Order: sequence, then C-alpha cells, then structure tokens
Amino acid sequence: MSALTEFFAMDGYAVYVWVSYGLSLLGSIVLVWMTVARRRAAAARLKRLEALEASSAGAWAATSSDEDAA
Repeated sequence: MSALTEFFAMDGYAVYVWVSYGLSLLGSIVLVWMTVARRRAAAARLKRLEALEASSAGAWAATSSDEDAA
C-alpha cells in the first residue's frame, strides 16, 4: 500500500500533476461536447435550409406553370 501512496503523492508534486491531468481531461471533455453541439446545430441548420429550398422550389414551379398556362 505504501507504493501506491507514494505513486499518488509523486514526491510532493502530486498537486501539480493531478491538477494538470484534471485540466487536460476537462479540456478534452469540453472539446468533444462543443464538437457534438456544433455538429447538431449544423445538421439542424442544413435541415432548415433544405426545407426552405424545397418550399421555394415548389413555389417557383407553381409560379412557372401559371405563367406557362397564360
């Protein structure tokens, strides 16, 4: 058990080492979270744009066929 305690104490540098590990882990988690959030936002924006384009194309086709009938 003494070896395990010594490992976690790290000759007095444990505070610096474990804080560094914690901040690195936190940064990695935030990076993954932001990436997932931006991907979801981009997918939602693409869906809205595709719906807008489809409705615009439908309106344009209806206007175009009305002009052809005249």
